[in-house]
Amino acid sequence: MTRLRAATLAPALLLTLASPSTEALAASRFDGAWAVVATAENGTCSGPYRYPIVIRDGAVDDGGGNGVDASGRAGADGRISGTIRKGLASVAVTGRLRGSGGSGRWTLTGLGSCSGRWTARRTG
Repeated sequence: MTRLRAATLAPALLLTLASPSTEALAASRFDGAWAVVATAENGTCSGPYRYPIVIRDGAVDDGGGNGVDASGRAGADGRISGTIRKGLASVAVTGRLRGSGGSGRWTLTGLGSCSGRWTARRTG
């Protein structure tokens, strides 16, 4: 490789190594506190159920105060999937976040069987 070619490629290589990935940058746009409201459509659940969640670096976590364990991922495109657990109950959650809101579907298994929709709004 010639000196000129190596000198031209070096800054591009350093920029690539020093820059965070596009995935990491995009996922972080959903980071923050969210308020989720889940309403039942099928089964014996009554609802509505309210869950505060927090997204950090694309990872979904419980926002506290409910005694639940929330986990999952928010992708760079806003697609979200996760689980909310409390005792023997396990709720599978899928959907999408856009800007300061989101919506999707949920299904409960464990203590009974029911399903419905959820909506979310950014609170912080």
